[in-house]
This record gives sequence, structure tokens and C-alpha cells, in this order.
Amino acid sequence: MRVAFVTFEYPPFIGGGAGIYATNVTRELAELGHEVTVFTPQIGSIESFSDNEKLKVCRIALNDNLPFKALQFWVKLPEAIMEAESGNKFDIIHFNGLSYWFVKNKLSMAPHVVTIHHLVTDAIKCNNMSLISRFMDISGENNFLMSFIEKRCVKCADKIISVSKFTKKQIVENYKLNPEKINVIYNGIELKEQTFTKQELEELKKQFNIPQEPVVLFVGRVADPRKGLDLLLKSFKNVLEKIDSILLVVGKGDQTEARTLSMSLGIQDYVIFTGFVDESTLKKCYALCDVYVIPSRLEGFGLTILEAMAAGKPVIATDVGAIPEIIGDYGVLVRPECENELTEAINLALHNEIHFLNQKAVEYSKHFSWSNSTRNLVDIYNNIKI
Repeated sequence: MRVAFVTFEYPPFIGGGAGIYATNVTRELAELGHEVTVFTPQIGSIESFSDNEKLKVCRIALNDNLPFKALQFWVKLPEAIMEAESGNKFDIIHFNGLSYWFVKNKLSMAPHVVTIHHLVTDAIKCNNMSLISRFMDISGENNFLMSFIEKRCVKCADKIISVSKFTKKQIVENYKLNPEKINVIYNGIELKEQTFTKQELEELKKQFNIPQEPVVLFVGRVADPRKGLDLLLKSFKNVLEKIDSILLVVGKGDQTEARTLSMSLGIQDYVIFTGFVDESTLKKCYALCDVYVIPSRLEGFGLTILEAMAAGKPVIATDVGAIPEIIGDYGVLVRPECENELTEAINLALHNEIHFLNQKAVEYSKHFSWSNSTRNLVDIYNNIKI
């Protein structure tokens, strides 16, 4: 099968779950023997290469001196698809999130598949931005055009892939689509087991100046209100009244607001910001933490939950979005925006008063593999009727 995969995020430029999805799905498709061409924006002078002859990357050049990079990409994409099809037609055109505006209903005679990670309409509601802020957010998902683009995207697709039952429900309710048009395929995680020596973890602590106190871990975009870091910081102030500990904040994004809040709370000496870290360092962070906390206000899936479980760590999460269906019976759920419940759960975990079934959680996380996800995706490719 010949697949065109359209995505804004692709290595080395990965901003979140959509980029992780693109990386793993295209690799797995190629390893299954399918011919995959990735269409993604050219940023800088990155050269495209792959160790699999079945996987090619077409980076579409953009003018760095002009604004609206997404619009530039959308305008140039049809021609790039047409040129790639000149000698051999695609069997599937797969769009990763809102990676095309669908100015033209069809870019090819091939069926069009769209993966929806979360609805931008939900994100806009969750972020609770003012009209002025939304107007100023020209390049972000909160701007006024994105809801229209999202509606156009789901209406034009022949098949929609939702990463959770929650997201499917939201698509059906918001856009009045036939549920049969939407298939749920959960994301996967990297299942390769990786163990670290005590010395390796001690070296990581030295790198980030982490003292020998218990560690509460947060992983996510630091400046994204949906990730709830502000709620965790407020709860962590209360945690410190009971037990000396460290909050390790891992993730990219502007740290200004979070640092300012930690200072106003008087806990800045107990909060460590690492910024973006590579995959190996992230796994070490999971390995050295005592509890992982995901205080999200909205979550279309929640990859980090499974990553923490795979590391055998207790997980505390807010009862929102897709989190309940992903966490199963292997973590603790607290009500969203409930600072006291979050504080109590963290305290219990740090005092080992919650008996997490860590090994069962590890086994549970193994059901979420990129290999299984991609095989399910191929089954859908093969059965699309247009």
C-alpha cells in the first residue's frame, strides 16, 4: 500500500503527542512493508533521511520571511501531492490532526483519513481566552479560524481516527457526524524496557541539582493552561507542609508564569524546571521519581500516563477527558480543579499509604503498543469505502 502522511510535526520538530504519533505510525507502516511518503514543512536546513527505504520524507519549503507558515504549507501541499503521484498513485492520504485546511475537498482520488487527537473547540473552551487573546493568537489553535478549519476537516474526511472514546464522543456531539465514520485507535508507547543504574540516576540528579528528597514529577508543555501546572504548584505548596519533597517539571515552553507563581507561593527552592529533555533523559526522570502527577484540564489521550506506568510508578491524574479510560484501575483520579484532593493524593503516595499495583500497571501498559495501533490502522485503510 502507498500512503501519503501529512503532518506539521515530524522529527526533529516534535511539539507534543501529534509529533510522537507521526514518528511512530510512519515508522511502523514502513516496517510492515508499506510505502510511506511524509509531507511536512521544511524548517531550517534539515535534510531528510531514513534508515528504511519504504519511508521517504518530503519537506515542503516555506518562505521564512513571510508570516502564516501553516497557510504557506496548505497552499503548496496539493502541488506536492500531485507531483508525488505523477508516476504512482497513493492508496491513502492520511492527515495527522489539522494539517490541511481542505480548501480543495480532495487532494487525490485516494481515500482521505484524518487522525483527531483532540478538538480545538474543546481546547478553546478549556483555555478560556478573551476575544482579544484569541484574535492575537494568529498562529495558534485558539484563533477564530481553527473551529471552521476543524469542521471542514472532519466533514471532508472519508474516515476519522480518534485516539480515544472521549474524543470520538466529542466529535460526534460537536459536528453531528455518523459514529460509524469514526474509529477509535489508542496511541501506543515505546515498549522497549530500559533500566538505569543507581549511578546513572545520581548523575541525572547532579545534572539538574535534584536533592535527595522524594520527587514528584510533571511532564508536559509548561505554558499550556490545559496541562494544569498551576494547579499542581498550588497543591505542592500544601504538600510541603507535610513532607519535604521536590517537584520536577519536565517540558518545553515559556516558564515565566510558572516560575512567577512558584515564587509567589514561596516554593521556588523546591521546584526544578528542566526544559525540554531527550527521550533517554525523560525515561530517567520517570525512573527516579516517586510519583507521577498529570493535573490536566483537558486530555485527548495521555501518553505520559502509560509511560509512567511502564516505569512502574504510581500515577495521580485528574478525572477529565480521556484520562479515565486510559488510566484504568491502575492510578488515582481526583476531581479537576480540586486542589485539596490533589494534595491529599500526593501526600498519601509520598508516605506510601496508597498501595499501587505497580507490576500490574506495567503489564497493563504493554497493551498499548505502536505496532498494535498501526496494524489496526492498516485494517481501516483496507476497509474504507468511499
